[in-house]
Parts: sequence; structure tokens; C-alpha cells
Amino acid sequence: MIVAVLGAGSWGTALAHLASQNGHKVRLWARERDFAAQLKNDGENARYLSGVSLRDIAVSADLASTLRGASWIVSAVPCAGVPALAEQVAALCERDAALISGTKGLHPQSGARSAQMWGQSFDAARYVALSGPNLAREIAFGVPTSTVVASKQDETAARAQELFTSRQFRVYTNTDLLGVELGGALKNVVAIAAGICDGLGFGDNAKAAIMTRHWREMTRLAVAQGAKESTLFGLSGIGDLFATCASPHSRNHSLGTKLGRGESLEQAQSEVAQVAEGVHTTRAALRLSLQCGVELPVTEQLAALLFEKRDVSHAVEALMGRQGCAE
Repeated sequence: MIVAVLGAGSWGTALAHLASQNGHKVRLWARERDFAAQLKNDGENARYLSGVSLRDIAVSADLASTLRGASWIVSAVPCAGVPALAEQVAALCERDAALISGTKGLHPQSGARSAQMWGQSFDAARYVALSGPNLAREIAFGVPTSTVVASKQDETAARAQELFTSRQFRVYTNTDLLGVELGGALKNVVAIAAGICDGLGFGDNAKAAIMTRHWREMTRLAVAQGAKESTLFGLSGIGDLFATCASPHSRNHSLGTKLGRGESLEQAQSEVAQVAEGVHTTRAALRLSLQCGVELPVTEQLAALLFEKRDVSHAVEALMGRQGCAE
């Protein structure tokens, strides 16, 4: 099959490489023409995922040619860029093409999930979300990894499962699309908080507590939105949370670590170089919590740190000084 991968960051490059290793004809779309030319010339993505060959992958900045004849479209672009891209893709793609979204976040302005942003162009039978503890570098270099693909249609999820399954990449299916997307998005928030703990040198006790309590927050919020609690126990929930809160390859954890060491949000974002979706998702999660009446104390304090320049000591004091309650 022809597989069009949109987005030439580390995640898009890893997914393109995986599909190519599975024998599919893969095209990788880069937004910038100069960057696309560089990838073609170098045969690798030295900027975001060095050491991974792109020789068998057609790289282009021409969206129309990338999409032409593609049975599958894989989106690996940041949330903020999805709405505009979705309109272009809808006008150019094949009528029966299906889309797999690997985007993990909520839109910075609307708070929309990927399924909501792509929904105008792809109905439920042609849309899949891919999420899990999936660090791009490990996938690209063949480290055994598991993920979940979710769709409202069992058959569509099964087709996506077949597309990506390999000896090193085990794919599970799920029909709780809402839960899978919210799990993949909300864990980015706690990854920043966990990184701040590491940057401050707080140790394992504090980090374990913040991860556990925030997992309860994200579970309550997801269930209040209509997700199944069991989904948050899976790969796209607690599995992804473990990986992204611990790994130095996680953008959100890296951002948090820099913040904990005293860097400003702007400086930390610049050094991470790729989009850390947890920043936007923090705001979006608070908006969702107001709509459904779910309290998010960890998320609230993180938002104050990110956007109101609250001192870390005050945020910690606010969390530790909350009225006692049962777990």
C-alpha cells in the first residue's frame, strides 16, 4: 500500500520508517521545501532523528503528490497545525483514504481532540488514533514497543493494526477512541510536572506522588467526558504516562526539567526545539474541567507555573497544604 506520512519531525520520521520496514511504499511530507530537500539529499533526518535511513522513503514538500494514490494517511503534526492541514488534505486525498492520527494533545485555542479536528474530513469509518508509550527513537531503532490503535469501527482499527504490526512493534486495538485520545494528551501535562520534580532534584518520592495523583486527575476528567476508566489503565493512559515521565527523550519531560532548573518557558521551549504538547494541553484540560466540574489541583498549579510565573515553592506549598481527604 501507499502510505503518506504528514510531518517530518522525530515522530513522523519514526512512523514513516516503521511503515517502510513493513514493506509499504511510504511518502514523507515536510512542510518546508528546504528541509524536504535536505532530507532527500542526506538520506536521514539529522535534525530530529539521526541515524535512521530515509533512502527507501520518498520525501517531498508537495502535499498533493504525497497524498496521490495513498490508501493510508498518517498525521504526525502538532495539534495547532491540524485544522488548516485537515482542510488541505480533504481537498487533495483519495476519497476512500483512511487517516491515522499520531498527534497527542488538545488544540491550544479550542481544546479539540484530533478526532474532532479531522472529523469534518474523515468519518468514523476512516479515522484511527494511534497512542501509547512510543518514544520515536526507540521505535526507529527496533526496540520492542507496544501501542494501541483506536477507532469507532472495529474493522478500521484492525486494518490499522495490520499496517503497523511487526516483530518489534506490537499493536493492540480499542474502540474507546475518546479515552485513547484523552489519555495520550493528558499524560503530557504530568510529564512536565515530573520533569520539574527532576529539575529541582526533589527525588523519587515527590515524583511518584505527582505522577500518581495526576493520573487520578486525568482519569476523572476522561471519564467525566465519556471515556472508559479501563482505557486509562492501558497503553495510552498509564503506559504512556510511565514512559513520558521517565525518559530523557520525552519532549514534555525535558521541558519540565529545564523549567525546574530555572529556565523560562520561552527558553525551555526554544531548547527542546519540537512542540511539547503538554503546554497547550494544560490550558485545554482546565477548560474541560470547568465544563464538567472536575477538580484538577496538580494541573491548576502547573498552569500557574507555566503561565502566571508562580514560584515553584508556592505551588508545592499549595498542593501539600490542601485539606486532608481520603484517597
